Amino acid sequence: MDTTHLHIKNMCCERCVEVIMKLLKATKYKVISITLGELVLKGKISSQDRYNIEQRLKDKGFSLTETYNEKMVSKVKGLLFKYRDKLSASDKPGMLSVFIASGMQMSFSHISRIFSQLEGITIEKYLLLLRMERAKELLIQTELPATEICDRLGYNSSQSFITQFKKETGKTPGEYRLNPAPARIHLDKLPCQDIKQKKRLSKRAAK
Repeated sequence: MDTTHLHIKNMCCERCVEVIMKLLKATKYKVISITLGELVLKGKISSQDRYNIEQRLKDKGFSLTETYNEKMVSKVKGLLFKYRDKLSASDKPGMLSVFIASGMQMSFSHISRIFSQLEGITIEKYLLLLRMERAKELLIQTELPATEICDRLGYNSSQSFITQFKKETGKTPGEYRLNPAPARIHLDKLPCQDIKQKKRLSKRAAK
């Protein structure tokens, strides 16, 4: 069966999958599957079809990737979301490098180099930011203690989680729950927002 694979930027969670599914439901395009970063359609589509789909996606803040490396990075981000979510499972995902290399079917060193070139941060740092944003979400939306949030995010000890959280946000988890600032970052803007946040924390520490 002929299929068309389109790689989509700015997808950051399962809600994005739902939005795109609804977006294409009323169209002539037959969706086979949608995952973070990838849309698979039945059959081959024309350049006009691609343009029409891209316009619909832009209306919701998404866009199609163009280059091979962009497609690679998009797929890696999807795997990083899966890896983060698996950290809370009883069956842990194992080493990050092995998980990514297996999912991409290529060497981790090659993947890591391309990812860093395009995103400006390493794969490991991106995963850390995903964990921190998930921690912020749990602190704001639940009453879970830091120890349980630590377990859900796959940290070996609550102290290592608290130390890392304070390093990234300038606050302990308890302090953040009382005053949730800096605000959560939209996940497709993680790299650039992380740099801005670090600059603000550095300036504050220098005063």
